[in-house]
Amino acid sequence: MDDINIIEYDSIDLKDSLLIVAFPTVGLISSIAGRYIIDSLKLQEIGTISSSEFMPATVIHNGRPMPPVRLYAGRKKCGPDGSCEQLAIIISEFMPSWQLVKPLVNNIFDWAEDKQCKVMMSFEGIHAQGEKKSSPQLFGVGSTSTMKQTLKKHGIKETKEGMITGVTGVLLYEGALQQRDVITLLVEAHASYPDSRAAGVLLEKLDEMLPGIKIDPEPLYKEAQNIEKKIRTFLEQSKPTAPAVMQAPPHMYG
Repeated sequence: MDDINIIEYDSIDLKDSLLIVAFPTVGLISSIAGRYIIDSLKLQEIGTISSSEFMPATVIHNGRPMPPVRLYAGRKKCGPDGSCEQLAIIISEFMPSWQLVKPLVNNIFDWAEDKQCKVMMSFEGIHAQGEKKSSPQLFGVGSTSTMKQTLKKHGIKETKEGMITGVTGVLLYEGALQQRDVITLLVEAHASYPDSRAAGVLLEKLDEMLPGIKIDPEPLYKEAQNIEKKIRTFLEQSKPTAPAVMQAPPHMYG
């Protein structure tokens, strides 16, 4: 697993940045929210993560072939309380196999430390518990006391019990072990299809938490059906070449 490489197209100063890590999860919440942030804030593509163990695929966007794992960045006042000077996003079109998750996260942590990123954030969809509600509930987990205070300040209920697997799970416990600021937002979502409406609920809270930038989720709500149709098409097209990779396990219970 030593061939995971983070490749920067341009050397960009990311000191004091907020780094969002968005790998697919329940309802594809992170994928939808990550794409929406990139497009609405017009972030610049700055690099990719490559490995011979990754799903052999390319993403076609506006007629351009792109790697399935990409890095974006832009100078935006963001982070909890506006404490970060820039915003960076790592977004992936697939969830890596479980053998790759730990070395991948280690590489991301090393890269983030080298670039002097200040805070790391991830998004997760979780299976709804109990009776169906009109609006999905939002929860949070923080790796440090600072991140826990951030959750409290913004009225986000802290998850007390459960399990989070995959990239986000490793990000959180490595953040706790290393005393690095990592925060995860979790929103109830449908597991059977891409849930743009749940992603919109998450983006509403993110807009409140990041006072230096404006993320308006209203267009996402209006275009929810079209977005979900496009992502369903992408998943169907990818099945013949890598059916096992696309079947991600549930990411949380409890």
